[in-house]
Amino acid sequence: MPGPGPFHLVVHRGAEREVHEFDREAVVLGRSRDCDLVLADRLVSRRHCRIERRPDGFVLFDEGAQNPPKLRGIPVREAELRPGDRFAVGGCEIELVVPEDRPSLDDTHLVEDRQTASDLSEFIEVARALNEERDLSRLLARIVDAAIQLSGAERGFLIVGQGESSTVEVARNFAQEEVNTPEFKISRTIAQRVRESGVPELTTNAQEDARFRGLASVTDLRLRSVLCIPLRIRGKVEGVLYVDNRLQNHVFEEREKRLLISLADHASVAISNARTMRELDGNRLELERALHRISQLNAQLEGRLQEQAATIDDMRQQLDETKKGFEFAHDYRAIVGNSRRMHEVFRLLDKYIPAEDPVLVLGESGTGKELVARAIHRLGPRADRPFVSENCAALPEALLESELFGYEKGAFTGATAARKGLLVAASGGVLFLDEIGEMHVELQKKLLRVLQEGEVRPLGSRETQKVDVRLVTATNRNLEDMVRDGEFREDLYYRLAVLPIRLPPLRERRDDVPALVERILADLARESQSRRVRMTKPAMDLLVAYRWPGNVRELQNEVRRAAILGEGVIEPQHLSDHVRTPRVETDLTVDVPGTVPAERGTTLPDMVKELEVREIRKAIELSGGNKSRTAEMLGLSRFALQRKLEKYEMEPQAPAHGAGATAAEVQAKTPAGDDA
Repeated sequence: MPGPGPFHLVVHRGAEREVHEFDREAVVLGRSRDCDLVLADRLVSRRHCRIERRPDGFVLFDEGAQNPPKLRGIPVREAELRPGDRFAVGGCEIELVVPEDRPSLDDTHLVEDRQTASDLSEFIEVARALNEERDLSRLLARIVDAAIQLSGAERGFLIVGQGESSTVEVARNFAQEEVNTPEFKISRTIAQRVRESGVPELTTNAQEDARFRGLASVTDLRLRSVLCIPLRIRGKVEGVLYVDNRLQNHVFEEREKRLLISLADHASVAISNARTMRELDGNRLELERALHRISQLNAQLEGRLQEQAATIDDMRQQLDETKKGFEFAHDYRAIVGNSRRMHEVFRLLDKYIPAEDPVLVLGESGTGKELVARAIHRLGPRADRPFVSENCAALPEALLESELFGYEKGAFTGATAARKGLLVAASGGVLFLDEIGEMHVELQKKLLRVLQEGEVRPLGSRETQKVDVRLVTATNRNLEDMVRDGEFREDLYYRLAVLPIRLPPLRERRDDVPALVERILADLARESQSRRVRMTKPAMDLLVAYRWPGNVRELQNEVRRAAILGEGVIEPQHLSDHVRTPRVETDLTVDVPGTVPAERGTTLPDMVKELEVREIRKAIELSGGNKSRTAEMLGLSRFALQRKLEKYEMEPQAPAHGAGATAAEVQAKTPAGDDA
């Protein structure tokens, strides 16, 4: 049974031990400064528990804490305590010691020594944290948090400046929360006095301290415990560290004062270092900005040099075009080409343009067949009359027939009004029919009759109309082979091919690639009304070296795409993978110098067939089976693609021969004699 007199509560935190003496009937433990035993632990509630001394012993009560005290590992609401018992509160253990266990004087000195060691250990941890922080704003916040932690304060403030110009840089409470409107929460008089004198000020009860009598801020704010320490940076007082507690007296003693003076000295060095780092970072950023500016100026200078070089190239190109104008009878500047092969085309056009006979333009997709047709119209005797163009592969047979010949009202379902055909619309001018090889045989017969008789009869009409057109047709197919296979009328072929002209693929006139690129970039700049995009020589070399199976159309798409990615300058990395690293062909379609197809175990029709099947399958895979996209990638109309799919028994969603089908397997699936 406990006797009268004081009893002790010993706080154990790991190896640390604190002894607190009490001589009262009830002791409240918690984090609040109002408690009899204050435990600075975030796991401890503001009023955590209490101990009552009764005649027959001690009783431990829970004060409504979120995590009640634990006695022998069991949470309790009310439990008897015996001398020597330990109970857990938050992160520490509390031991009850009865008077007969009162520590000796040596024990008291030992506790004080341990307290000093604890303060030193805590200060070392704080100093280490401050040394590691390089950001000035975070450092100032850490200094205030450390001051609150070391002194047990309720709030902390860091004030910089003097007089009216002083500002509260940091204001935080013990929970590391920001204090709102801090300039109205402190005594500026105390702070300014410490700032001017450089002498720390400590009061255990500001309301009764004669030094602060008459200070309105002390009275209005009801200040109790206040501790204000000067902050010297490089020997000059530049601010103060201010901590307080508005509810309790005697919170700060000489111990807290010594700790905060040491903290202020260490913080001054940390602040000085952080400022130096900020200055160095600022200087580094300024240097980086200066270097970036120099780089920009160099880029601008290089850009101007490149523009001048481009201007010189334009002048050279214009000179070449002018020379071309003197060399040929007509002005062919609309068609880019200074290579030998294109000069042969221009010489042939000089002879064809004045004539009235039909012209058949042959060449792969994307070689510029429509440009030639427009040149025949623009430079010929019919220039002031209409130029009408139609793609035979773009329309089904019935629709193409009505487009060409026209129709009367009621000629078929949907013909609500009469409409003249393209042959009538182009009368007196030039009619250009592209992809003539895709025209159905029955429609070929009707077109032949128009060419022979010079008159056309609209659908649903019994009357004929005279027409006078110069017909220009184009195809990327071999019409002679189609005639032999019965796919194209022989008599129509001879009527169309009176004046044949073959356009070379781009791979056979690589010298024209740079001029074509410059024309494309110039057109792009004119469309977007922006500065012309520049192409570096390594990128241009790659374009010249590529084979361009899609010819000028593929080149145009590639350059426009690269111009968007290049943002002013086209480098090799802006080009497509297949242009940068073209695939080396190893199959039978490769042109091996010095050999002919028979020597390679194949025939020309088989090689063409294999090439078409392979390229169609590749385009199908890349487009995900989308027919329109596949046709676009191949440079075909959707109608022409459908005919080839039917011819080779292929399906866009699941190619009939599989991704790894061989040429022999494809040939086996294709009817004999049905080549391209």
